[in-house]
This record gives sequence, C-alpha cells and structure tokens, in this order.
Amino acid sequence: MAGSVAERLRRAVDQAKITQGNIAEALGASQPAVSQWLSGKKDPTPDNLAVLAKFLKVRLEWLADGIAPMRSVDLLQDRKEYLAAAGWDFRDAPKDGGRDFGNSNVWSFDPSLEVLVREVLQNTRDAAHSPDKKVEVIFRIVTLANSDLADFQKALKWKKLVEHFEACKSGTQKFNTLLRDGLEQLADKDELVLLLIEDSGTTGLTGPERDKGNFMALCRNNLDSNKDGGAGAGGAFGLGKAVLWRASRLSTVLFCSHLAVPEEGKATDRIFGRCELAWHQTVTKPYAGPGWFGRIDDADCAESYWENSTLASDLYLNREGSGTTACILGFHDASADVQGKPINLAQNIVKAAATNFFPALVADKLGVRVEVYDSGQEYRDRKPAFSKSVNPAEFVPASVRMLQAYREEQTVEAFGDSVHDVVAREIILTVPKRMREPNKHAEQEHRAILLVAPADVDGPEIKTEKPNHMAQFRSPGMIVKSKSLAGICLGVRPFHALLLCGRAAEFAGIGAGRSSQSGDIHAETFLRTAEPPSHNDWLATPDLKAVYAHGCISKLKKFIDDAVAEVRKLVQPQPKDTGDGPDSLKDLFRIGSEPTPKSEQPRVVRQEGRPDAENRWNVRATVRLKPRKTSLKLTPAVYFLAETGNGKPVDWLSLEAEKGCEVQGFHLIVPPDTREVRFTGITDPKSHPIPAADSCVVVDVKKVSNLKEVPA
Repeated sequence: MAGSVAERLRRAVDQAKITQGNIAEALGASQPAVSQWLSGKKDPTPDNLAVLAKFLKVRLEWLADGIAPMRSVDLLQDRKEYLAAAGWDFRDAPKDGGRDFGNSNVWSFDPSLEVLVREVLQNTRDAAHSPDKKVEVIFRIVTLANSDLADFQKALKWKKLVEHFEACKSGTQKFNTLLRDGLEQLADKDELVLLLIEDSGTTGLTGPERDKGNFMALCRNNLDSNKDGGAGAGGAFGLGKAVLWRASRLSTVLFCSHLAVPEEGKATDRIFGRCELAWHQTVTKPYAGPGWFGRIDDADCAESYWENSTLASDLYLNREGSGTTACILGFHDASADVQGKPINLAQNIVKAAATNFFPALVADKLGVRVEVYDSGQEYRDRKPAFSKSVNPAEFVPASVRMLQAYREEQTVEAFGDSVHDVVAREIILTVPKRMREPNKHAEQEHRAILLVAPADVDGPEIKTEKPNHMAQFRSPGMIVKSKSLAGICLGVRPFHALLLCGRAAEFAGIGAGRSSQSGDIHAETFLRTAEPPSHNDWLATPDLKAVYAHGCISKLKKFIDDAVAEVRKLVQPQPKDTGDGPDSLKDLFRIGSEPTPKSEQPRVVRQEGRPDAENRWNVRATVRLKPRKTSLKLTPAVYFLAETGNGKPVDWLSLEAEKGCEVQGFHLIVPPDTREVRFTGITDPKSHPIPAADSCVVVDVKKVSNLKEVPA
C-alpha cells in the first residue's frame, strides 16, 4: 500500500488496540520516542522496526516498505475467522407495506454482451488514476463444479442466500421468472459460471462505509455515478453498473478492491457483495428485496470485509495492485436465444471491446484481455483454456489505419489512387451558451476532426469492418455511435469515416501536437450532456435543453449534418464514362450509323437509393435527353463500385417506369419528343459481388438504340 512508515505503524497499532505505553514498555523505549514514530517526525531504526513488526504481528516487509500483504497468510485461521464473521444482510420490508418488485435500473439497457462490455469498460476508464494513465482490464470466465462449487458456496454462505432465492422465485413478475430459470440451470447442470472483471490502474472502491464515495455509489446506492461532472467522464447517470446484475442469472455480484487511497488506514481486500432481489417473504418475515454480503456488525448489518486474502481467494476475487474485481454469479448473455459455450462468450467480449473502444486501445489508454478457465483448479494455476489480448486491428483495421495516419501527420487533401489515403477535415460545432453553473460560458466554437478513407474492398478488412459508416467519439475513447451512411449518394466508393469530437484528438495523442482548447473542453461537456443513459447517441436530452441556450438542438443537428455533407462531398464520384469502352476505340470500330454526339447523349442527372433488408439495392434515376423525332431504346445499367476501374455490373431483378417511358424487359422505350425519363429498379442479389449494405452503386445508360421513325 501507499503511505509512510508512520501511517502503517498507526494502522497496526489501531488494529492491535494497544497504547503508546504498551509499545514503549515492550521495546524498552521512551513514550516520547514512540509518539515521534507515530507522528512521522522520526522513523524507527531497523532494529526497532523488526521488534515492532513482531510485537504487532505484521510482516516486516509491509511495515518497513509497504509490501503487501500486511500479515502472513494463515489459511486455516483466516477461513475460520470469515466463516464466523461474514454473512448476508437483507433489507427489511418497509413498515407501510409497500412492495418493490425489482430494481428498474436493471431493465434500463439492452441486455446484450456488447452493452455489458461498453458499460464496464467506460466505468473502468472513468475510475482511472488520471485520464493520462493506462487502465488494464481482464475478463475471466470461470466454470465451477463439484468440490470447487461446494467450496465457493460455503465461503459465500450459500445456505442463507438460497433461503432468499427460494422465497423470491415463486412470484409472477418478470424478475421472479428469470431468477427461477437461473436456479433451474444451476440445479440441472450442477455448475456455476462466473465472470470475473479485474481492472488495474484505477482508484478502487474508495470512500467510507456509509457516505459519499466510489464504494457507496457502486455497492449501495442507485442512480449515483459519483463523478464530478468533468467533461472527460463517460457516464453521468449512475445506471451503467446495473448491467452487472442483468448479466447474472442469480442477480448477484461480488466485489474485491485494493484502494489507491486508504480508508481509515485500510487499503487491501475490501470485499462486499450485493444481491438484487424483489420483495419476498421467508418463513420468518418479509424483506424489501436487496441484500448485501460482508462482515456482519453489531447491528446485524453487512459492511465491507477487509484484509482477509483467504476469503478473497476462496471467492475467486484475489488480485494485485489498486483497482477492483467484480464477480458476476451465473454469468450469461441475457440477449441470446441459445447460450454459447464460454469460449464463444469470450470471443464475443473480445470483439465488443475492439469495436467499441478502438480509440482508447490505439491511444494505449486501455488494455483488455479475455480468458476462459474450465475449472477452479485451472484458475488457481492460471492455466487458461483460452486467452486473448484485444487487438483492434483484427476487427477494425481501417479505423486503426486512419488514426495512425492522423497521428503521424500522413493525411492528404484529396483521394488519390492509393487505398491507404486518409483525408482530414475540420467540422465546426458551435457550442451554445451554457446558461447554468457549473461552468457557465458564452457561445464557443469547436473544431472537430473528420477522417475519411476509402475501404479496401479487395482486401481482407472488408470482411471484418463494415464500410459506409461514420464512428463518432469523444475523449473517453468509446464509440458513442457508428452512424450508417449507406446510400449517402449513388456512385460512391465504399468508405470509412471517423468523427473525433471534444478532446478526443488530445486524449488519443493523435492531434499532431494539438493541445486542449476551451472550445474542445466545452464541446466535450456539451456532447456528454447530449448522451442518453445508454451513451449511444447525441440527442436532445432533457438536461441539454435545461442547461444550454435556445437553439442547442439545432446546433447539434447541424454539426452532424455538416459532417455527413463533408463525407458526401469527399466520396461522391467524379463524372466518368461507364460505357462499353474508351470513346476513341468505339469511334474507330463503330459499325452502322454515325454516333450520337456527346452533347445529345442521354445522361443520368439524378440518382438515389439504398439497400433493403433482402440484400437488394432499390434505386431511382432521372435521365435527361434531347428530344428526337424517333423513339429510343435505352438500356440502363447498375454497377457495384470497386476501388479501381468503372465498377462491376450487376443484374436487374426488375425495372419500373415512372415518367416518360415504358419498360420492355430490362430496357426503357422512350417516345419521340421526350426530354426527361424517370425509372426505378431493384438489383438481383444473386449477381452481387459483395453484400448490398457493404457496397456503393452508380446508375448509367449503357446503350442507346434508335427505333424506326414515327410518321408525322
């Protein structure tokens, strides 16, 4: 632990419940000398330290240098102690007879594994020692059975917990049904799956037992984020922690924390648990619902169980360094119809971390590893059946490439022939006047960074990273939204786009020396205020309208619209010949009548469309042409654009005339004196080289044929 010799000495004396006189007598020292040791005015000599350690029954390494643990581990004694002192405390039902059938916070989020990873990693980033420090997170899936399961249940005082489970499962509410299913799964398989989430480089569950602090916010309170409202924070509602209990079949989560700042002289193995049940009645009396696990005090209330490394180990919560380990009992993917094997769950966690936090990972502000243990013994031996560190380049290689290009000042002004080109633009966000404290300010200008790059449709990245999306994020390094820009305009090449907002560039270290400006800081706060509890969009939240001046919603909308417009401007195609070959060759080898001059050739002047749910492109095109005295047969074509060349032609599934023409097969028959033709078409997915949603298309008139003259 951190701190001085004097701090550790005072802590050991307090726990031993002895006086300065007792110490002076034992060491043959004067009481003023002992007082100086305890006050820090003077350090004990090495010989005195050795005697003090023996007398106070602490390790010399801990007393002299702060090397944990405080005392030598005595497994039998520690286990005997916690079996006698630890237990469960459930809240009594209210005297007015009111009944609460579950914590509504648990139902506030989509219960997917991706949401769990987003909320966990965001909260972990918020608990970092400082925004500049890297946080490490390990997800460990552990399956317990046989004696491992029995020993775990014994340490957790399972008999008492099951009494409340059984009393709660018989209800008809949604929560009761899920708990009943969890208990049936446990009984049928006789195994329990744990998800251990261990973070390092964080502050830990600091704060007193019953007052404001990280501990109370996570373990006791609801709707308490315990964040200072700083612009760089991710969460603001205190709802995200509820995903932990939603991911538990038994609605129970345990914690063990090593504190960066000691609480009343204690800093290691702060163990506590919370069970989120609904109102229930045991054979003795009714209970409000929630219960807590810890050391049972004189008032029969559970409080933190400190400094028992054996209890931490028996509950699979043992750890090193400051930070917190959370243990989800009966871990499952609540959104899945069929539960995958632990290794499948682990692979999904890897992917979710990479795709949602690649900015933080690329900036080296976050490290994530996922492990699977098939038994308790594998976990104790640290021999995982599966282990993988999250590498975002495996899942979002184009986005990683774009961030690296910007960091290394390798962006370009316009796209060339290289698939590795990255264009950077500034998009202005006008941050409206903030009307209320804290941080009242006048209207500000923020210069967000837009990065756009072509997608390598012929490379492997197209299989892992969806093109035609714009990922938006700010300084926590979590993707707030990946906005689909499919159909932004016809004729575009597939692309990727990133929008770096607020202090994102500074945070990621990719701003080419850009330092934090007032506009960046105020934009960070503005966008954070615009996020809903799920932090997956920037919207007109009630807080936004209450804090900022009139017009804040339109300014936010204009910012996103301007970014989309700039992407469209960068990726829209330049006019090109999509005919059957170069005009010079066609003129040399033309058979038949004279060619139609270019000025008189029909041309597509407007095209729009988007992919549908059946993997088809639905397009509408307008063709203008010079009126003729003869009928024309136009053959429209649609191309899936590639990185080079004119694209790959695909087949029509159907054509339909809207104006100025009739459909004949896959041709348009245009009567004389027609100036404009409009038609719609649907592509045939069987002819697509890649999925429709991953493509961009262009419509053109491939062939023009004169029909016989029509009599006057």
